[in-house]
Amino acid sequence: MQKVIKNKKIKEKSILTQRVSVGEKIFFGVMAVFCAIYAFSLAFPVFWLLLKSVEDPGAYLFNRNLHGWLYVTDVIHWENYANAFTRIQDKGVNFFGMLTNSIWWVGIGTFQSIFWHATTAYIVSKYRFIGRNFLYNLVIINALIPVYGTGGAGYKLINDLGLYDQGPIYLIMTTFGGLGGSFLTMVGLFRGISWEYAEAVYIDGGGDTTVYFKIMLPQAMPMLSALAVSSAVGLWNNYNGPLVYLPSTPTVASGLYKVSLTIERAGYPIYFCGLVFTLIPVMICYAFIAEKMMTNLSIGGLKG
Repeated sequence: MQKVIKNKKIKEKSILTQRVSVGEKIFFGVMAVFCAIYAFSLAFPVFWLLLKSVEDPGAYLFNRNLHGWLYVTDVIHWENYANAFTRIQDKGVNFFGMLTNSIWWVGIGTFQSIFWHATTAYIVSKYRFIGRNFLYNLVIINALIPVYGTGGAGYKLINDLGLYDQGPIYLIMTTFGGLGGSFLTMVGLFRGISWEYAEAVYIDGGGDTTVYFKIMLPQAMPMLSALAVSSAVGLWNNYNGPLVYLPSTPTVASGLYKVSLTIERAGYPIYFCGLVFTLIPVMICYAFIAEKMMTNLSIGGLKG
């Protein structure tokens, strides 16, 4: 019996192999080469950054001009990473303070964005009320308007409301809404979840809050997790918002950007250490949530 099964598997494998034509093999080979080149183009800058971050700060420019930008130092200066916390400063805030600002910037911004977008999208997709289509079309129209076209008006509004340079208060008030970029994605997400789940909850005596928090959100969690990661990475790398609206509380992104404009000759390796630190949270975030991000949203469990 085992021999028959083994022969059957070998036969199926040979059939699958025969179905791939020579042209397809060449195509897949070329695509594999392009993917390898693309992966190398992404990994090499990070590898180069790690090498340069442990180079002697005083001899960095000399070695670069004499040996070229691919020069590899023979003495590793790990103290550069410790010095980065004290020598990288902006507005009197050191690198540790920038990290602290980035943590609450990302934490509050991600929660506000995902929760309110999900709540608004759920209401628009599952309930009928006056103005429902207007809100949906408003988001589409807003997405078509260039960001820089409303930059001046937005800046004046922030000043008039007294939110300019107000730290977490500014972020809470400006992200307290559910009609942003992820709204359309979440509307489609909740439309794909059957309303029969809610009807079962209503029969058992549950209410709208129970349906949303215990039925809808758990089923949408794979997609919401992916959107949360994307939002967090975007906020972590966002330097324009803190640079314009929170000048006294620089984040890692905005602080390093300003440091790069006035960096001293012997400070490049220290600056590179700061850039390496900015990569660590993003890599950790993807490492823990990569599997959940790759999970397809599957909705089931209904019985006929």
